[in-house]
Amino acid sequence: MQNTQADASARDAEQAWRKAKQLEQALIELLQQALPASGLCTVGKPLTEQQKRGESRQALCCSLPLLQKKKRKDTIVAFLDFQISLAGDGVPRRGLSGEGEPFGPVLHIAHWTCEFSFDYDAYVGFPATGWQPWVNQAGRLLRWEDSESPFGDEWTYSLRLDALSADEGLLRQVVLQPVLALLEGASAEQALPDELPGLIRYVDVPAADGLQDLRVQT
Repeated sequence: MQNTQADASARDAEQAWRKAKQLEQALIELLQQALPASGLCTVGKPLTEQQKRGESRQALCCSLPLLQKKKRKDTIVAFLDFQISLAGDGVPRRGLSGEGEPFGPVLHIAHWTCEFSFDYDAYVGFPATGWQPWVNQAGRLLRWEDSESPFGDEWTYSLRLDALSADEGLLRQVVLQPVLALLEGASAEQALPDELPGLIRYVDVPAADGLQDLRVQT
């Protein structure tokens, strides 16, 4: 019986990982085509990593360098990053007190001035106290000011993975359109409307030493 349960868990984990990889590839293909077509920038070679705990694959991340011409040369001016977390510290928690409970698999999308890297601790990981000072805008967009990017502040938003698929139409709605709007300076409410499929809403909660953490609003 125990072997049967272990085999089923292993099959479920493998299926979840295959779906994550399919979503990763669909996002890369969409963004590589659509970002240059927008006229905002061109896109460099994707940088990818995996996060493991022992033999368990918990998350993957991908960073697309955003390029603009400077002195006639393509120069990296920022990154469009995304992270698919099935388990581990990339999964946010719900519950306004205590350690909370893991919310479930998520997709994080970000405009940062650096690439995501699990090896160098540059990724979306919880608790959120280590990322401060962020600003939680309308409960749906985390912003960091004083960015050197020509596209303005750094930001991150999150989507429930169970609301997503590799369907191009859906990914245009929940990733491409919000990304383009935010890169062009739209507000959180404009770029990420309440009805956006899978949108995760965050609330600030007090943490130690006067810091703030984030929990999923349920």
